[in-house]
Amino acid sequence: MVKRVRPPALDRLRRMDFFSCPRIRVRWRYAGILFLLPLIACQSGEFTRVENSPGIDRLLDSAPHSVANTDIEPERWVATTRLGLPTDSLILGRPSYMIAIEDSLYISENMGYDIFVVGVDGYLSRKIGRQGQGPGEFTHIEGLEYSGSRVFVKEMGRLQVFTESFEYVDSFVSLDPFVRRFSVSPDYMFLQCPGDNPLETDWIVCARRTSPPYDWVSSIKLLPRLDLPNQTGENSSVVTVTPDGDRFALAYVGLPYIFIYDDQFRHLRTIRFEGKKVRDFQPSGFPGAAGIELPAGTEAFTQSFIYTMKFLNSRYLIVRVTKQGGGGDYIFDLSEDDCRLAKKIVLRPMNDTEERNDIAARDLLLHGDHLYVSSPWEEYVNGYPFNLE
Repeated sequence: MVKRVRPPALDRLRRMDFFSCPRIRVRWRYAGILFLLPLIACQSGEFTRVENSPGIDRLLDSAPHSVANTDIEPERWVATTRLGLPTDSLILGRPSYMIAIEDSLYISENMGYDIFVVGVDGYLSRKIGRQGQGPGEFTHIEGLEYSGSRVFVKEMGRLQVFTESFEYVDSFVSLDPFVRRFSVSPDYMFLQCPGDNPLETDWIVCARRTSPPYDWVSSIKLLPRLDLPNQTGENSSVVTVTPDGDRFALAYVGLPYIFIYDDQFRHLRTIRFEGKKVRDFQPSGFPGAAGIELPAGTEAFTQSFIYTMKFLNSRYLIVRVTKQGGGGDYIFDLSEDDCRLAKKIVLRPMNDTEERNDIAARDLLLHGDHLYVSSPWEEYVNGYPFNLE
């Protein structure tokens, strides 16, 4: 029997060091196909836990681990091309989410109401949408996804469906305050679980069908709501799926773990980050940082560890980690079961003569032989040659 040493009871712990040959615990309230988890081999080693949470313990115990070392030096990638070059009538605003349909790229304006179309020459060719609440009109675009046959545009409180040529098809209500990125496969949309009060639901991410009537799939529930005092930051999540829907990745934005599932929603592997910045990472942000006392009954918000995460294709997963956790963009190779770390990189804009800070990517898109990176703090979408073979 393995002995676990628990530290004193605190609302937040900076870490827990732990050796384990874990057994699967069965008292978790599993429901649906997610919970058909196979019995796995024992794993050992010391690793960092930044929260004292039985819910996280159960997730960490339920699949083998792969480790990403945040202490390694990153490669510096400088952009070789740019997208979103202005024309006489069009100027790109703050680039945010991106999709590619054939040879054209579609770029949404950050929290805006425009979608810009970019041709192969990098210049803007047209603009889709206008401000409003009617069909084909947008307010505060928060996501843009393509399923291979339909385009999905998420706004604040609504999700619209279009054909590939952006002809309006349908729309429905979608409230997603705790899911940073919605993601779409040919069969499913992954959104915040339904419920009148998001704080009362037991799950964070649920699946909805991509075809009419776009109904919820009650058996597909991903990531349990955590048993932690702060019911906002810890329970905010990132979700991404491969274009063909054969792999899914989910993460709590404030924790250094990524959970990988197969197309049957079985938890295959956990990727965990390790390094000095991870060991020193403090999830509780300002207010509530070291030396600052909070009024009684006030909670600190949660600092992000994971800024964004996206499958570039069926093989590569890229994860943006904030500077507090050991910053950089980590590319994982999922062609084998071990989810190998292929590269740690920092992305720089074109003509980076001033050694500016690395680009904080909002979205990433692998199109052709280039990785395109958008950021609302950059004037253009930057492109990088991509070949990890």
